[in-house]
Amino acid sequence: MVLAAVTSSTLSGCWNSRELNKLAIVSGIGIDLASNGKDYKVTFQIVIPSATSTSKGATTQQPGVYLATVSDPTLFGALRKASRKTSRQLFFAHTQLLVIGESMARKGIVRIFDIFERSHELRLNTPVLLARESDAGSILKVLVPIENISSIGLVRKSDNSARVWGETQHIRVVDLVKGITGEGEIALSGIITGGNRNQGGSKSNLEQTEPSETLIMKGMGLFKDEKLAEWIDGSEARGIQWVTNKISETVLNVKTDEDEEEIAVNIFSAITHIHTELRDGTPVFHISIREEGTILESHSSVPFANGQTIKILQEKVKKQTIKEVEDGIRAAQRFQADVFNFGNELKRSNPSQWDRVKDNWPEVFAKGELDVKVEVYIRNTGMRLNPYKSHMK
Repeated sequence: MVLAAVTSSTLSGCWNSRELNKLAIVSGIGIDLASNGKDYKVTFQIVIPSATSTSKGATTQQPGVYLATVSDPTLFGALRKASRKTSRQLFFAHTQLLVIGESMARKGIVRIFDIFERSHELRLNTPVLLARESDAGSILKVLVPIENISSIGLVRKSDNSARVWGETQHIRVVDLVKGITGEGEIALSGIITGGNRNQGGSKSNLEQTEPSETLIMKGMGLFKDEKLAEWIDGSEARGIQWVTNKISETVLNVKTDEDEEEIAVNIFSAITHIHTELRDGTPVFHISIREEGTILESHSSVPFANGQTIKILQEKVKKQTIKEVEDGIRAAQRFQADVFNFGNELKRSNPSQWDRVKDNWPEVFAKGELDVKVEVYIRNTGMRLNPYKSHMK
């Protein structure tokens, strides 16, 4: 698919047309802090066309990509310096992914995106992930199952995790630029290596049912003043997603009062609205969430034909949602990191109130009070009404 798209851009007649066989298609970019603590170490993941070809009879023992790594004080310098390691000119029109290493993120990421806005070669809609407990180059090195081009696999893994689990989010370069230039802070989804490290770059990693090294979406990195401040997981991470209206689907497990057994409720729709106001100089964050779900698994003996049972379960889902929202906001308040755009919302809705607190908003945000309202509607109980346990003696 990548090659087909590139081919269309190299047809004759274009003022800047270039021969496909003279281009090195960059599928992923990794940005790390160099060993001197100042320069960028940039890893380019480059597609090997012959290894990714889907034409009949095309077989190869090569991986679908190879890496070229260079260091330079500027990203553009690294981009050009990479010509010493490649036989073709780097081509970025179809770059699928940008990975930022943890050490680079703790140093600060604000300078990274200047080139993305200035250069016509780089794409503002490129998805971004944050390497957790690792450098970006090590993430791009790992070959992944199913996908020939691992950066495409990582983007799809990120999208899939965000869509059905809800503890990570899909974010692009342009979203980060807006966050950096706005009144709030940013959060990035984490990607971590699992299994035997340094084994994922070999094609043998894919020649077994369980790869030696794999990549896993894990948590979110909270930023303060464009620097990585802390990692959050679980309810804190999903709480941020609830507030920022990024939950498209997720699962909440609740227990019944009668037998303390688990019931899995699949949330398939969630809509969040936020509003910020000042009361006696203290911000109040109003969060309103409306969610709909389906019961898709029950270990309980409680029958669902009783409408009162459904109401009780809805109340339990409501309480768990409120807890996750509170966990997420409290985590951000610990680091004075308004990743929710509460400040931007106050600026938009009440400029005069914003003028009173804008100079010390991080400190004011950290003292904010919460007003969380949640409506839950369990629409059905799946394809079974009565539980198994009611038939077990």
